[in-house]
Amino acid sequence: MVRTYKKKSSRLSWSMENMKQAIDAVLSKTVGYRKAANLYSVPQTTLERHVAKIRKGELSLDSTPSNFKPVFSKQEEEELVKYIIEMEKRLFGLTTIVLRKLAYQLAEKNDKAHNFSHDKKIAGVDWLKGFLKRHPDLSIRKPEATSAARAMGLIKWLWLNFILCSRKYMINII
Repeated sequence: MVRTYKKKSSRLSWSMENMKQAIDAVLSKTVGYRKAANLYSVPQTTLERHVAKIRKGELSLDSTPSNFKPVFSKQEEEELVKYIIEMEKRLFGLTTIVLRKLAYQLAEKNDKAHNFSHDKKIAGVDWLKGFLKRHPDLSIRKPEATSAARAMGLIKWLWLNFILCSRKYMINII
């Protein structure tokens, strides 16, 4: 699958907002198809097709045309990001493979329509690239092994920091 496609033609260069305005103008009978198409810079045949579909009730003005349907909503992706960051804070880094498996499990558990691999039970590389592009604050790499001594030292430092902060807080109260 091509990940960075560069468009070669000016096809579909009109905006949906202009199309909605042109449809409104034609439906209110203020202008005809040709004038509305020129006025709002949209293709006349596309305008005619959209108006015909709206008159038949097959299309609404609120719908946006798209071939791409995201697997997760923005809120679900944010929860996944929070989980990844939380695991990093607990010194348990996630690899790209683990993240892709986690995405597959999340989609299956929530009964989401997806095109992930059912045989391998893993999300695709394209999904991962898009996810990391949408969340540039994440940096998923091969995690470094953390020794028990280093983890204990970090926990000890956090515990001492907590005690110092609580003492300052207690002094301010008294």
